[in-house]
Amino acid sequence: SSVLCKIRFQIVLSSLAHKSAMPTFASGPPRRRYRSRASAAAVVAALLGVAFSCVRWSSSVTFVEGPAPQSRRDAALMLASGSLASVAVGAVAPMMPLAVWAEEGVKQKLDRSGRAVMPDGSLALWEGKSYEGAALFNGKPKIFVAGSTGELGRRVVLDLLRGGFSIYCGYRDAGKKAEMQYENRRTEKYEQTIVPDNLIETGRAKELAEQLADASVVIDVAGAMNTFDVFRPQLFNDDTLPERVDLNGTKALIDAAKARGVKKFIYVSAILTNGRALGAEVSASNEFVNWNKYGNVLDCKHEAEEYLKASGLDYTIIRPVPMDNTLPKDLGGISFQKADSLRSKNSDPGNKISRDDVSLALLDAIFNPKASNLVAELTDVPRQTPTGRAQWWDGALASA
Repeated sequence: SSVLCKIRFQIVLSSLAHKSAMPTFASGPPRRRYRSRASAAAVVAALLGVAFSCVRWSSSVTFVEGPAPQSRRDAALMLASGSLASVAVGAVAPMMPLAVWAEEGVKQKLDRSGRAVMPDGSLALWEGKSYEGAALFNGKPKIFVAGSTGELGRRVVLDLLRGGFSIYCGYRDAGKKAEMQYENRRTEKYEQTIVPDNLIETGRAKELAEQLADASVVIDVAGAMNTFDVFRPQLFNDDTLPERVDLNGTKALIDAAKARGVKKFIYVSAILTNGRALGAEVSASNEFVNWNKYGNVLDCKHEAEEYLKASGLDYTIIRPVPMDNTLPKDLGGISFQKADSLRSKNSDPGNKISRDDVSLALLDAIFNPKASNLVAELTDVPRQTPTGRAQWWDGALASA
């Protein structure tokens, strides 16, 4: 039936989320953990009787964003594993580093996706910037994630859970929330609180301030998307969204953060937002014109950036090149560049970045003092090892 097809379609979309979105279990060596997880997934798939049929059905679907499954077996395992998310999330732990590479004689650990992690395998240092006086959970500030169900937002949420934070997951789409199996959860290691009807739009500062609760850090990954969503077709090609969301919505969230006494605001923008100030070579380029013709989205993001800079909040503005669901190890090593240096040209060091890398940079910005009041542009550089964690943000600081 059409209802069943819609349900299956949503399940398949969830199952095809990047492998990095799956939690890593703490017990056993990596290979044994994977085999155990695959075995459990296979059992569940057999019992439910849905994995194979969904994957067969998905072969005729064209996906708007993200890579197709490497094989039907992979998709079946991921689908079945997804049904275990509500159980698996209780065992979330930092991803085990599986590789090392040497930089100037220092061994750098990488996680399974190819991201540079700390020497002890943790995702970031949990010290640096002070959050004295803030509501804390296990010594860490509480985090509000705006846009938590998006392709980037879901990765940020899982990284924060792995990091042992108390997080508020703001969302507007109940279907995507169900897809991600977000629920209110409380454990000794992490907390997750769902915040429905979190509309980052014009004139909602008062409502947003209430939804921020006692969060001391806001990570804003919400933004207008000009892609077709079968569950929200009315938003496709809506040129009013960038002004409502990227500009006025971001301003409302900044105002809400100020009203609640938030201590850190981390905003994901985009390269070329300052294109009009960089001369006709940039503002008249195909890259700027084609990107900006969707509701002047780059202009909206730039005005929101300037509003944040003038807010008095401690901010980090991250401008990634176009983001991709590919693993970092398959795209290249993350690189931090100064503001207005990347132009989406062949001469740039890179023109794509993994969402997993952007997520890790957002996590690092919570405590890293180098990221305070900074605009950083991010790209993955093909065939280059990731920038070592000790050098993160240095490339962007060159202009600060």
